[in-house]
Parts: sequence; structure tokens; C-alpha cells
Amino acid sequence: MIPVIMKGVFQKAPNVALFLATGEKSGRDKFEGILRYMRLHTPWNIHLIDNCVGEQQLVSLKAWGVNGVIIARMPDAVTLVQRVSVPAVVMDSPALYEKHLSKASYVINDSEAVGAAGAAVFIKRGFREFAYVASSYEWDWSIRRERGFRDCLARSDFNCAVYGHLTARERKDWTLDQQRLLRWLRGLPKPVAVLAADDARARQVLETCQLAGISVPGEIALLGIDNDEFVCENTSPTLSSIQPDFDAGGYEAAALLEQLMRRALRSPQKLFYGVKRVVERESSRFAHAVDRRCLQGLEFIRLNACAAISVPDVSCQMGVSRRLAEILFSKHVGHSILTEIQRVRLARLKTFLSETALPIGQISWQCGYQSDLHAKRVFKRETGMTMSRFRQQSRQTGEAGARGGHKGLYVIKAGGSAL
Repeated sequence: MIPVIMKGVFQKAPNVALFLATGEKSGRDKFEGILRYMRLHTPWNIHLIDNCVGEQQLVSLKAWGVNGVIIARMPDAVTLVQRVSVPAVVMDSPALYEKHLSKASYVINDSEAVGAAGAAVFIKRGFREFAYVASSYEWDWSIRRERGFRDCLARSDFNCAVYGHLTARERKDWTLDQQRLLRWLRGLPKPVAVLAADDARARQVLETCQLAGISVPGEIALLGIDNDEFVCENTSPTLSSIQPDFDAGGYEAAALLEQLMRRALRSPQKLFYGVKRVVERESSRFAHAVDRRCLQGLEFIRLNACAAISVPDVSCQMGVSRRLAEILFSKHVGHSILTEIQRVRLARLKTFLSETALPIGQISWQCGYQSDLHAKRVFKRETGMTMSRFRQQSRQTGEAGARGGHKGLYVIKAGGSAL
């Protein structure tokens, strides 16, 4: 980790220009991480440039009095940044910037770790056939995600088919790309686990599967990357996705920039951040459960577990008797419908405890429990600790992360090796 002791002092709040593509989930998460750092540490005067339609431009960084810059996925900003001699931190896609910003520091997502996380999920599910769909322009992060996916599979003696290397016309024309993708998907051995370079690409794969009459997740289990809820929650089936820790990356980029502005650090730095979690939705969860009725029941529970639903509600949604519904769950999921409802409720309860300050009674009600006493009893039985203790531990973990102690974060100094 970079040292936390800062040598310089500010006479006034620094002016920081943020070039962030907040139209993307990754950009919004990075922005939230930066704002979190500012709330906990030094307030900045920030100017956000995200290329929105009608956005007023910051024509001259020098005239604005800029003291530092953070850039993420906006290579057009290079020209502006080159004109000022201030600390700059670039987030991700270093290949787009290294040639022009030789003195910049970098905070980069470990894309190979992201790909490896996808492989681990599929291997755990028992798949033996695997495939990767690269981004249409095969960006550096897409290539590294593929490498991590394939390397992890190779360590378990599995091979991986790869869809990529599009022609210039195919990159620009989705119709041409889709025709080729359709033929490729039909030719894959089934069942197969497919990792897409990002959620937008995963949505294209899903659309193509539906056009080809290929069942997802029955024949193809599909996993995207970025966990863009707007994309993932609005497909049928909903999309599973890997969520890189973009928030942690934004926080560390802000921490690094502040130390550079204070001159506590003088040489360029490289930091890497990893994976936050894998969010399993219908497109990959219980992929071997080909029976669509069971999958419909699982999705109904995922969406409504905290709305006080019961086993008959689930069997009704599945369109079968309660007895047949229980048989299907026992066969394909490995436990009862009630156990699945309780599992989802407990997971939601943990999220409320760790991410909000709501009273336990209100949380219990929102998670579908009859009373806070019932919720406390269930929580203690399943976790071995009280809800208050769990919340305390979660806060301690979060505070450690806010100080820079993010899991999987490591530093590479310019010209050096990982520390």
C-alpha cells in the first residue's frame, strides 16, 4: 500500500478535474469512490467532465487553476491534460494513455483476476465446456479478461472457445456481427458456460441466443462483467455478472492523487484493484436445471422473497401443484422452496445490516420477517452471531477498506515489481 502520511499542506481546497464516463456503471462507481474519499478526508473543488449532450466544456484546465486530474475511459481528454503540468491519475485502459502521459500514475482493474473469477464460478457449477466473447473492438481490458479466464480454465485442464477478431465492417455493423455470432453459438458443444467481456456484450449474446432458439441457461449459461443493474435486471432471463471493485478503485485513485498533489509521492505509481463480488441471476444460476418451471420459481423468489411470499405463491408462479414444485426444487436445486426463500431473505438482511444504518426492526420488516424477534432468532441460528455483532463487524471491515485496506489491492512502482 502507498503510505498514508502526507507531507504537504493545502492553502485552499485543490481544484480537481474528473474525466469520467458516468453514463457507464463502472464510471458511476468510480465517481462514488472518489466522492467517498472526499467525504472522509480532504474536500476538493471538482469539475466533472463526462461528455454529456449539451455539457459546458472546460476549455482550459490552466485557466481554471487545476491542481490534479483523474481520467477514466475518456482518451479524448489526453490533449487537455498534456497542456498542464499537474499530477494525473489514470483509471484502467493504460494502453490508451501511456504513450501520451508518460508521467501519469495508474489505478487499474486486475482484469485477469476478473476473468479468473468467472472461470471459478463455472468450474464450481460443474461445467466442462467453456467459451469467451470478446468486446467488439477487443480493448486491452477485454483481452486481459480473456487471458485470466483461459488461464484459470487451463489450470484445471479445460479448453476455451473464443469469439473475436471481427472485421472492420463487423465492428461497426451489429447485424453482420450478430449473423457471425449466431453461427458460432450454434456450433458450440452444449451445455456450455459463456463469459462475455462486459454486460453490454452479454446482452447481445442473450439476444442472439433467443434468435437462434438456444436456451439460456439450459444450453448456454451466461455471465457478464460490470454488474450494470440497468442492463442485467432488464433482460429475460436476467443476467448474472461479475462486479469489479470500481468503488474501491475510485477511492484509491483519489487517495493517490491527493498524495501526489501534496508531493508526499513524486514518482509515478501503479495500483491494481480486483473483484468485489459475483452476482448470480437467472442466466447462470442453477444452469443445469433445464426445467423452465424451476427457473421461473427461482427468479420469482429472488424478486419477491422479502414481500412475505409463501410456498404456494411460488408453485402458482411455476404453474404446477405444490407437491410437483417441491419435487422440482429438490431435484434441481437440492433443497426445498422454503429453504430457498429463507436463503434469499437472509442474504438481503445481511446487505441491509452492512450497508445501511436502519433500525433492526425496520430491516426485519423490509426483509419479510414477521417480527424483529423472529429475524434475530433466524439470524443467530444461521450465522452464529447476533445481528448487532454482524453489523459491527461489517462496519469495521468497511472502515478498513476506506483507509485503503481493500482486498486484493497492491502497488507497482514505476519500473518495479508488485509489492
